[in-house]
Amino acid sequence: MYRNIYIFFAWICVGAAFLGIFLPLMPTTPFLLLAVFLYMRSSKGGIKMILRNRYLAPYIRSYFAREGIPAPILARTLVMLWCSMAICIAIAHGRPLIQIVLLAIAAGVSVHLYCRRNGRKPAGKKECRRNVRRRDLPHS
Repeated sequence: MYRNIYIFFAWICVGAAFLGIFLPLMPTTPFLLLAVFLYMRSSKGGIKMILRNRYLAPYIRSYFAREGIPAPILARTLVMLWCSMAICIAIAHGRPLIQIVLLAIAAGVSVHLYCRRNGRKPAGKKECRRNVRRRDLPHS
C-alpha cells in the first residue's frame, strides 16, 4: 500500500525536478533528493532511472559526490535567472523599489550559486557512478 503511494509521489517529484531544469525559479535538486528518498522506500529501479537519465543525473550525481554545481548547469541557471529577472524588472516599470529588490535578489542568488561551486575537480563518470552507488546513497 505505502509502496504505491511512495512511487506516486516520487514520480511527481521527478516531474517537478524536470520542470525545474527549464523554469528558472523552480528548484531541481531538492525535488530529486525527495524523489530518491521516496524511491529508496519503494523501488530501487527508480533511483537507477534517475541516475541513468541524461538530464537529471548530473544534478543528483554532483550533489552526492559533493562536487559543487557543474559549470554548464551553473551557466545555464545564471542565464535563465538573469533573463527571467530582466523580464520581471521590465514588467515592474515605474516602480523603482520593486526593480531594486528584484535586482538585489538576482545578484544575491547569483553570488550564492557561484559560491556553491567549490572548485574541486569533478570525478570521472565511472568514479562518480561508483561513489554514488556504493557510498553516498543512504541505505534503507
